Amino acid sequence: MSLFEVDGWGLEKRKLGLDKSSVDIEPKKPSNNSSGEDRSQDKQDRREKSGKRDKNDKKGKKRSKDDTDYEASEISEQNETKRQKSEIPPGVPDGIDPSNLTPLQRKMLSKLSGSRFRWINEQLYTTDSATALSMISKQPELFEEYHKGFASQVESWPENPVDTFTRELVYRGVNKMVSSPGGLPGVVVNGHRKVVVSDMGCGEANLAVQIDNFMEEYKKDGKQALKKFKKKYGGGKDAALKNKKLDFEVHSFDLKKINDKITVADIKNVPMADESCSVVIFCLSLMGTNFLDFIKEASRILMKGGELWITEIKSRLSDPKCVDFIKAIEGLGFKLRNFDDANKMFTKFEFFKPIKSAKVSNVGEIRNGQTEGKWLLKPCIYKRR
Repeated sequence: MSLFEVDGWGLEKRKLGLDKSSVDIEPKKPSNNSSGEDRSQDKQDRREKSGKRDKNDKKGKKRSKDDTDYEASEISEQNETKRQKSEIPPGVPDGIDPSNLTPLQRKMLSKLSGSRFRWINEQLYTTDSATALSMISKQPELFEEYHKGFASQVESWPENPVDTFTRELVYRGVNKMVSSPGGLPGVVVNGHRKVVVSDMGCGEANLAVQIDNFMEEYKKDGKQALKKFKKKYGGGKDAALKNKKLDFEVHSFDLKKINDKITVADIKNVPMADESCSVVIFCLSLMGTNFLDFIKEASRILMKGGELWITEIKSRLSDPKCVDFIKAIEGLGFKLRNFDDANKMFTKFEFFKPIKSAKVSNVGEIRNGQTEGKWLLKPCIYKRR
């Protein structure tokens, strides 16, 4: 079938009528040879057979409640599977060259891609992280489709939040020595301090790519690397090359490994040792309905004095001053250092993990019977068109 063939067109190719010679439409008449006595005998035989069936049913074992419940559960699961499958918009066929399509076909193709992106996005925001990981593990193509759609959304933004984090890491890194006042916190690795970053929900690991690209230039010529970086990313007016021993190590975690920089993980449980990280970043990645578990994990892997950076879409926050959100994060052992809502689309938070252990609440206490995806950060759902 061609891409936009509609079932029912091209009727000349199909036979729609019935061949009367092959269909018996005359009702059967009783045979003239049947006598009244024969008909009475037939009725008697039918009554006897019916009686035997009733008797056998009474002798048969009754179905237990467990059997009934199991069958009901099985039917329910089948119906749920059918319902979920019916909700997934169809995929775009492979091998289609949009340049060969008519304007109408390109428009229809765009709508099809958009509906897939919206569906995947909704699943990621309205399910917990374990369910999301299971979904992507079973249908890995959904991850790439989602990030392809996400990239098209980013193109319309005034700025990508990932670039903001890249700038802060580089400018603070070169301007101050690691672990000095105003500098980035560092973990001691093999006798020297290194800035170990964990990018939670990294997508395509763009943060790691950008930092690695800078460090490659920095090791050759620090001044030239910084000049080139400023030209590309802007800002950094006061940044100067004062730290010639800067060293980064970026760990990138997400649901699928689309390049060598990514480690597949449910970000409520990442493969890093306790207090082995100096900066944890969540860039638009508090998506699961259990995202407080992600913050708890960030506290586990962060060193004392380490920093937690979060950027989220403004419309997700339950109140403009973010009182509930800040309180929830601080309840898990952090302190707010900076809060920036100057951007019209995003709000940025910088927390730190105190040197002296702060009082930590149980995640269940903070939730108070409600998942955080329902009251603390609203899911980011695109309108259906």
